[in-house]
Amino acid sequence: MPRGTDWPVLVSAVLLSGAVAAAVAAGMLRYGMEPAPRIAGVRLAEITTAYTTRAATAGATSEDVRVWGVALETALDRVAERHGAVLLPARAVAAGAPDLTPEVEAALKRLLVPGENR
Repeated sequence: MPRGTDWPVLVSAVLLSGAVAAAVAAGMLRYGMEPAPRIAGVRLAEITTAYTTRAATAGATSEDVRVWGVALETALDRVAERHGAVLLPARAVAAGAPDLTPEVEAALKRLLVPGENR
């Protein structure tokens, strides 16, 4: 049985655990309601190989390659955000995930066309 001087400690512990439970519940309500991201695949090796072949034949400079790399990263980010998905290389996806390669390629083309940086 708690002694008379133990009651404030016991009451404080109960109040603290209640406050922690309320904070966790509020956090779950606020942040736990968002749907989990989907998983989608992108044939990155195919996109990169096609660009490398074109760049080598066209005599692309290192600056051209850097600009293309930044544009690819932006295209991947935009497609992932649009679909609420985590994009993985197609080889890392076993089965069942949608292939968003055509959308990434379209976004990449739009980014690389001067004046159409949308």
